[in-house]
Amino acid sequence: MGQIQSVGDFLGLLRRNLLLIVAVAMLGSAVSVWWVLGQPRLYQATAVAQIEAPTVADAGVSPSAGTSADQRLRLLEQQLMARDNLIGVIERFELFADTDLSLSLRVARLRESVRITQITDPNVPFGVSQMPTGMMISVTYGDAETAAAMANLFLSQLVERNRERRSISASRNLEFFQTEAQRIEGEVAELESRIADFKESNAPYLPEGIAAQRDELGGLRTTLLEIDQRIIELEASRTRQRAEVIERQRALLEEQRALINTRISEIEEVIARAPEIDRQFGILNRQLEQLREQYSIVTRRATEAEMGQLLESQQQFERIEILETAMAPENPVSGSRKKRAALGGVMSLLLGVGIAFLLELLNPVIRTRAQLEQALNVKAVVAIPKLERPKQRRGRRFVILSVLLALGAALVLGWQVIRDVVGRVFEALQWRKTHA
Repeated sequence: MGQIQSVGDFLGLLRRNLLLIVAVAMLGSAVSVWWVLGQPRLYQATAVAQIEAPTVADAGVSPSAGTSADQRLRLLEQQLMARDNLIGVIERFELFADTDLSLSLRVARLRESVRITQITDPNVPFGVSQMPTGMMISVTYGDAETAAAMANLFLSQLVERNRERRSISASRNLEFFQTEAQRIEGEVAELESRIADFKESNAPYLPEGIAAQRDELGGLRTTLLEIDQRIIELEASRTRQRAEVIERQRALLEEQRALINTRISEIEEVIARAPEIDRQFGILNRQLEQLREQYSIVTRRATEAEMGQLLESQQQFERIEILETAMAPENPVSGSRKKRAALGGVMSLLLGVGIAFLLELLNPVIRTRAQLEQALNVKAVVAIPKLERPKQRRGRRFVILSVLLALGAALVLGWQVIRDVVGRVFEALQWRKTHA
């Protein structure tokens, strides 16, 4: 603490630097007032939307199946904060018209003044995923009515865009599955035509034709054995009949035999090719079965999508509804100008005292007997007192009174600031409990 060891030393410091403290306090107060008057009043309006639980809980027909509520809300928030949408809001309310800001800076300022917060249930146990139960849209602007109007506009856009998005999603789902059903139906018809042509052109190679040809092959081989037996019999009767007759009959039998062998070769060739033809026919049948399964799945999903579109048109699924519209705030959130100016004056006074204290530390002069005895560790024999004139005595009293008043004002202002902050915190907590 240097040479300041008591309250008297501190009061002496204030008395010696009274002009400096007063000058710094007046200059700081003037700067504070100028700064406070230059700051615009900011009002905050809040609108609340509630997420209604779906009446029909079948997620299979819901157009938003596969996406979480948090993801859907974030997509809606991105749409609201998109550049084109914010430009529309700026043009509608003529925001920042009294400034020379460019369009990009206006969009950035508006994006900073809008806050969209998801509302969750605070009673959800730890570790359990929290599902949003609502959305809170807060808009901060210099005009209370405009702030409320913008908050209500964003709220209505949120509700409308959610409905529009879900309706478009349901329509697109139905359109997609109907288109897929038509495509697969066409492929099934085309494949069935190919299979019919394949069966017609490869009928002998298919199992039905092969079975008939196997029977025919057995009969031909039996006939061939009979022809061989007749040829043997002709050779045995050569001695009893004339040779010309035998040769003529033998030639006929040989000709029949050649024809039968040719037919047997043809049938054996068909039987040899039958496995490959049957394999190709099996591939076509499996493709047809797969297409029919796909067609069954797609038609079922198309029916579900149609049901989902119907339920969505009747708002039977999860939806966002308006819970509270924004009202024009009565008090600015930027704080009272008087309080901020008074706080600036108190801070200026404290700054002046701090500067005076710093100067005393930089110039450690011994001014009292106590300071001498403490610094030199000797006892003073004689001390010549400083005689104060009545004017100086009144000045000292004025300094003491000014310091006490400043300290009292600082305590009162500090208590009001703390009370306002604590009150707002309690109001926020109460609001969250009410709307949870």
